[in-house]
Amino acid sequence: MADRRVRDAHARLVRLLREKRLTLGVNIGLMNRPGSPVFRRVETALPIFLGIMGVVIAVAIGGFPLGIVALTAGLGVWFLVILPRMKDQVYARTLGYVTGDPDAFVRVWEAGAVTLQRGGEECRPPDGDWAAFVRETRTQEEQDREDGVA
Repeated sequence: MADRRVRDAHARLVRLLREKRLTLGVNIGLMNRPGSPVFRRVETALPIFLGIMGVVIAVAIGGFPLGIVALTAGLGVWFLVILPRMKDQVYARTLGYVTGDPDAFVRVWEAGAVTLQRGGEECRPPDGDWAAFVRETRTQEEQDREDGVA
């Protein structure tokens, strides 16, 4: 269980992410591999399997030329449709995972799988102090108070 300082910093982090005052950067390569808490094997393996089977069937039915067409179409679908969708899904699962539990965020941070960004500044593990970075970032309410809006 995380100590009080980590829990408080995490609660502030969640608020700042919700307000879009901070942005969570996710290393998709680290988070989308076996052993990661957000990895889904079927999400990666099924499209590859279906693509290979489609090319094999195309070669069996129409020979080498149809196989080349099927391979080209499959690669286009992989890079233009499946891969961007997979990246979005891994990001969304990672965001849900790290915002749900302070210990989960600390584990992912220590693994070097996430970064925090604020404007042009970035806090990266292992050297960056994420808790201090979060404390330095103003919430929308604090910013409005400083600006005399509220």
